[in-house]
Amino acid sequence: MPPAGRTLRRAASPLLVLALLALPGACARGRFDPARQDVVLIVIDTLRADHLGAYGYPRPTSPVIDALARRGTVFDSAWAAAPWTLPSVMSIVTGRHPSSHRVENDGLKLAADVPTLAEVLRAEGFATAAFVSHVYVSGPFGFARGFETFEDFGLSRPGYRLEAGMEPPAGDVTGAAVGWLRRQGRRPVFLLVHYFDPHWPYAPPASDRALFPSPYAGPLGADYDSLSKFQDPEVPIPDDYRQFLIDRYDGEIHYTDRQVGRLLDGLEAAGRGARAWVVLTADHGEEFKEHGSMGHGRQLYEEVVRVPLVIGRASPGATGTGAGGAAPADPPARVSTPVAGVDLFPTIVELAGAQGRTAALQGRSLVPLLRPGGGERATASGTAPAPPFPADRTLVSETIRLNAYRKAVRQGRLKLIHSMDRSPHELFDLVADPEERHDLSRERPDDALRLARALFAEVDFLSGGWNLIWESDGRKRRFQGQIKTEGIFRTIVPLFGDRGRVSIRSGNTLSFTDAGQAGWNGVSFTTAPYEAQVEFYLLIDGRPLAANVFLGGERIHPKTMPFVLQGDPTSEAAFLRPDHRKGEEAGYYLWRVRPTAPSQEVVLDAEIRERLRSLGYVN
Repeated sequence: MPPAGRTLRRAASPLLVLALLALPGACARGRFDPARQDVVLIVIDTLRADHLGAYGYPRPTSPVIDALARRGTVFDSAWAAAPWTLPSVMSIVTGRHPSSHRVENDGLKLAADVPTLAEVLRAEGFATAAFVSHVYVSGPFGFARGFETFEDFGLSRPGYRLEAGMEPPAGDVTGAAVGWLRRQGRRPVFLLVHYFDPHWPYAPPASDRALFPSPYAGPLGADYDSLSKFQDPEVPIPDDYRQFLIDRYDGEIHYTDRQVGRLLDGLEAAGRGARAWVVLTADHGEEFKEHGSMGHGRQLYEEVVRVPLVIGRASPGATGTGAGGAAPADPPARVSTPVAGVDLFPTIVELAGAQGRTAALQGRSLVPLLRPGGGERATASGTAPAPPFPADRTLVSETIRLNAYRKAVRQGRLKLIHSMDRSPHELFDLVADPEERHDLSRERPDDALRLARALFAEVDFLSGGWNLIWESDGRKRRFQGQIKTEGIFRTIVPLFGDRGRVSIRSGNTLSFTDAGQAGWNGVSFTTAPYEAQVEFYLLIDGRPLAANVFLGGERIHPKTMPFVLQGDPTSEAAFLRPDHRKGEEAGYYLWRVRPTAPSQEVVLDAEIRERLRSLGYVN
């Protein structure tokens, strides 16, 4: 058998040809099926929206993308699902938040029961192909599912190393994609093209570099080793070196923009320019010390989570509306309604004219916003509101990358960033303060509370997780401990406000300290995978007292300290909170939260729910 995901190279038998012609979208007379539209999804790695001409950037970084924007629709407030590649792109192809598809870090793979965009379109007769240029968009994580052709240029083979410069340049990716297009006959196509080039190291070709010359002559380069010296928010970056990095970054954008032009020319040459929708976006942006950091992955400020999103026809003068009835606006449209990467799955299905089910997705189709009057859409005649697509819907971006357990939530103009391992909030008004300089969380606590509750309601915080509660006997006690998992921590929800401390190391070790506690506190957390073993080392006043640890509804004591619990308990008692005599015994109480289906509510212990309510997590 040929390798999974690769194109068959043998000549098809006559019976196979007849079978293919019977598929939805096939055309027996050599004509395109007008009920099926081609869709090309272009994901440009590390591309900030505000470095494109279509978004007001004064430098000529993106003439091709700007031209696409003029004949299409530009979304001014598009959010990435995560500030780094793996979970963000997975959210695009699954229509789910990272905490729902659960491919949130290295070593995790998409579950077999989570459908992908390519699977839906392939089932309806579309030719499906992906040409990707980074390991975090490769087959081992589940990205190849549904693609007849999946090309990662060897990045998923043994020997690949991050930061080793092994990724193919955009020119190679484009060449392979255009070659594939020429071989597809008249089948409708879904094509995913991922360009890595704007990601560091910033090393554009000489012709693109020359467009943005830099006078910097210092010893540092635009490679990871040089950039990493400034990743610490406390380390300032010299102004001339920062500008040098931006110059190189802009050169990379220009080079990638040229390759987007080659891809659009390839669609035209294949006779698909007038029938192909192009959806162009990014997985995340990039930080240049706006809030202290360099690169991406840890923070959730706008320079990282706000991404470009342009939807339009591949060639000028394209006709036809597709099954969804959406046509490029004339004049070009700008949509101010906040939207998200999870919206692209249902959008592309509708643009393609496919019938795949999208009701269970966490995104919603943007096709209504492509129609005149279908959103808060700024045109030559002004801005018109559109009730069918709410401008204040809840958007979410999440990360557990590099021990940064952060989630952001947006409703309308307000945005809340929540650090899960420390419980502080940052609240910003993105209209009045687009650079996020003025934290409003203390001035507007009611808004912060409302967004925190919206966040807790939107994402899967505790399903299938653990509850660990510690309680004093009325005297002030010092509770501290360490929790390790053979997997990784997905979410951490401290059940206390200003007191106590929780920290994460290496993604799999959680430490906590709560000194002088005369009442109760605790922490709830989830792991990935769900069945991962967890080791607990729990101390009271500096002593490991196994007899003061109570497990599940049967109040079993562990035999040793530390002790290990299986991640997939078979005992019903493991899901029951241990009884305890409040204020009479100092101890730890540990039990599991039962997993829930997507349509079910997580059932929380009443006392924990009350604590979460007081902290602003739940209503």
